[in-house]
Amino acid sequence: MKTAFKIFLLLAVVGYLVVAVWKFADQAEDRTCEGVRVEILDSIPDGFITDEYIRSILTRNKISPEGMKISEVNLEKIEKLMLEESHIERASCYYDAAGKLYIRVVPQQPILHVISQQGEDYYLSSTGLTMPTAGFNVDLCVATGNITKKFAAEHLLELARFIHDDLFWSEQIEQLHVVSPEQIELYPRVGQHVIDLGNEDNFQEKLHRLRIFYREGLERVGWNKYKKISLAYDDQVVCTKANNIKK
Repeated sequence: MKTAFKIFLLLAVVGYLVVAVWKFADQAEDRTCEGVRVEILDSIPDGFITDEYIRSILTRNKISPEGMKISEVNLEKIEKLMLEESHIERASCYYDAAGKLYIRVVPQQPILHVISQQGEDYYLSSTGLTMPTAGFNVDLCVATGNITKKFAAEHLLELARFIHDDLFWSEQIEQLHVVSPEQIELYPRVGQHVIDLGNEDNFQEKLHRLRIFYREGLERVGWNKYKKISLAYDDQVVCTKANNIKK
């Protein structure tokens, strides 16, 4: 008897939930959009993508959700329009209980500003995509020299990501210069030397060597003693003295 009652009670609860959800969905179809709120999940302090930028995407595509019936607002279309922007990595749209439309976006993370000798000017994102710089100003390490977009994605991406994410190197390295595929130079903020990295192979081990040399060498003899520090040779740090430094 108790088992039958429990089954009846369970069926009653399920039936109630089904009816409640159906009524809520039916009512939601007739409700109007009560406004738009933009949420930007951006790790850049100054903001790479702004609220105004997201709303401008809606404006230029002639989409004005506020005041429209919720059933008439195509959320999939809005998400697709957001993802067509090279500066946006992920996007999602949803309504809250009050009928307000939320547009949540995750911007692409720019990690390198490339200005090639071929005249190209763009940001390289952490996912390897290129992003136009027009209208945006992000303080990043700059890469110059003989750089194609393919070379940037295949040979500079991991190095740029490492420098960008490392607290010390992000503060120390302000420029990469590609002389050739086998010679990448780094220009630091502190010290007047040029760092010859060689190619990008084993760059983490090379920079680890340089970090030790900074700590155990340059901090004793001075940061301007050398004009060039080469990491191109295995297990070595080869230095060339500055012309104004006496032996």
